[in-house]
Amino acid sequence: MINILAIDIGGTHIKHGLVDEIGTISTMNTSTTPTDFKGFIEHLTTLKEQFQDIPLTSIAISSPGLPQPDGTIGAESAVPYLHQHNIKQAVEKIFHLPVVIENDANCAALAEVWTGKAKSIDNAAVLIIGTGIGGALIQNRTLHRGADQHAGDFGYMLLPNRENGGYSVFSRLASTGSIIRRVADKKAMSKNDWTGEKVFNSAEEGDIICQEAIHQFYTMLGLGIFNIQYVYNPDVILIGGGISTRPTLLDELNQHLHQLQQEVEETLIIPKVDICDHKSHANLIGAAYCYFQSIKASNN
Repeated sequence: MINILAIDIGGTHIKHGLVDEIGTISTMNTSTTPTDFKGFIEHLTTLKEQFQDIPLTSIAISSPGLPQPDGTIGAESAVPYLHQHNIKQAVEKIFHLPVVIENDANCAALAEVWTGKAKSIDNAAVLIIGTGIGGALIQNRTLHRGADQHAGDFGYMLLPNRENGGYSVFSRLASTGSIIRRVADKKAMSKNDWTGEKVFNSAEEGDIICQEAIHQFYTMLGLGIFNIQYVYNPDVILIGGGISTRPTLLDELNQHLHQLQQEVEETLIIPKVDICDHKSHANLIGAAYCYFQSIKASNN
C-alpha cells in the first residue's frame, strides 16, 4: 500500500495527513505553523517519529510561493524562512524519502483534477479566494504554468477600481480581504474587528454597508471571471477557499454574472462556474497527486 505523507504549509497553520493511491486521506492533524526554520525542522522531526511505524512512500508538500526544480521556493509569503533555505533538501535529510513540493493553489487545483469537480474534464480554471486570490490553470488535465510559472496567478490581474477611479489588482478587489477592508474603511473600524463571515451575517441582518461591500465583491469577482472565460475559455471555472463553503455563494455569483451580461451586450457567453469539491484538505490531496504525476513523468 502506498502512503504519502502530505504536508500543507500555510501562513497560520500547518497540516498533515496520509494519502493513499486513490486519494483517500487519513491521520490528519493541524497545528500552528512554526515561526522560524528551526521550529519547522523540529516539527518535521516530530512527524517522522510519529509515523516511524508506517512505511512511507514519499513526502509531498504544498507550499506558498514558487517551488523551483533545485528545491528552493521562490517569491514571498507569510512564511519567510521557506524562501531562505532549500526546503526539499532539508526534508529529504530528515525522512530519507523522495520529496515533491508544489505551490498551494496548484495543489488545490490538482486535487480537483484527481478526485474532484475536474476529474472528468480537460480544461479548467481554479480560483482560490481568501485574504487574496490565488489560482491555477488546468490544460489537458495538467498544470499550465506559463513562461514564468505565473499562469493562473489571477490575483494579479488589473481591473478598474470603482472606489477611486483608478486601477487595482484582482486580489484587492474581489477577495474575502476586500470585503473586510471595504466595511472597516466605511465604518472607520479596524479590519481586525471583522471576518468575512461576520460581514455576510451582518448583511443578512440588514447592515447596508455590509450589503454594499458584498455587492462590490460579487461584481468585481464577476468581472474577473468574465475575463478568465474569454482569455482561456475553460470547461469550468472552479471556486475554492474558505468562502466556497458558503451555501449561497454559487447562486449569488451567478446572479451577478447574469447582471453583468445584461449590462454589456457584447458578452455572449455566461461562464460556467462551480464550487470545488475539496475544502480544507484540498492541498494535502493535491500535493500527493503531484507525487504520482512525478512518477508518471519519470516513466515516460
